[in-house]
Amino acid sequence: MSVDLLVHLGYLLMLCALLARDMLWLRLLLTLAQCALATYAWTHELLAVTVWNSLFVLINSGWTLLILRERHAVRVPPELRAWHQSHFAALPAAAFLKFWRQGQAQTVTGARLIEADHEPSLLYFILRGSVRVHRDGRELAQLPAGYFVGEMSLLSGRVATADVTAQGVVELRAWSFSWLRQVRAEQPLLWSQIQSVLGYDLVEKIRRASSDPIQGVEGASGGGESAGGTAPSASVVGGAGDSGTEVAAAAASPLPGGPAAASGLGGESSPIIGVPAGGV
Repeated sequence: MSVDLLVHLGYLLMLCALLARDMLWLRLLLTLAQCALATYAWTHELLAVTVWNSLFVLINSGWTLLILRERHAVRVPPELRAWHQSHFAALPAAAFLKFWRQGQAQTVTGARLIEADHEPSLLYFILRGSVRVHRDGRELAQLPAGYFVGEMSLLSGRVATADVTAQGVVELRAWSFSWLRQVRAEQPLLWSQIQSVLGYDLVEKIRRASSDPIQGVEGASGGGESAGGTAPSASVVGGAGDSGTEVAAAAASPLPGGPAAASGLGGESSPIIGVPAGGV
């Protein structure tokens, strides 16, 4: 192959890199392209072009190694594996562990987690025990282990429209809204994966309530299991007059294009759904 063909090969590889959707392939192709261009420049004694392309090769090689290390088989610890598979499957293992480690373990007894008409500061995930969703002395629902609390306020930006109180001893994982909003601004890929997890949680609540209205009207007492069990079966249901359309709109609007948002948060009216439109 003539050395002069290296310049054409380099630019062809660069074109393929610009068409690549995967970041790893983009970095690999750019590395190969700049290797070819650096070799061409060296044979033609183009020192400046050789130096610059060699520098680009080093930068892209470093990024390639970082991406490969991030994608290397990450093992989720056994105690978290069931949670990951059943509730956080939209997050790859590395992203799940990153997200999980940003949370704080909390154990509360009878504490109020969220106050109505106030914006929550934390997103909760129930690990053990259950919480009661209530407003003005009226119980709207009970949530067992395996559900998020506060996700609709996070996604919609609205204040909570109900109180959430722990029933007895409850083990939780909590993430600050400030960190989650920082993720939304700076890490769009991770945020979209978190949105899918939260969207699944919302869809599951609506689906459970719709499939078992009798249980929901009676308070949606828990049937969910802790890590390692099946998906929780408690419904988020309230009394007459609550609008499922409002719930769906509040849940779906912040999830553009997300798989969970598209799959179950449409505009059908479901009067048995009792999740307050502003979220809890």
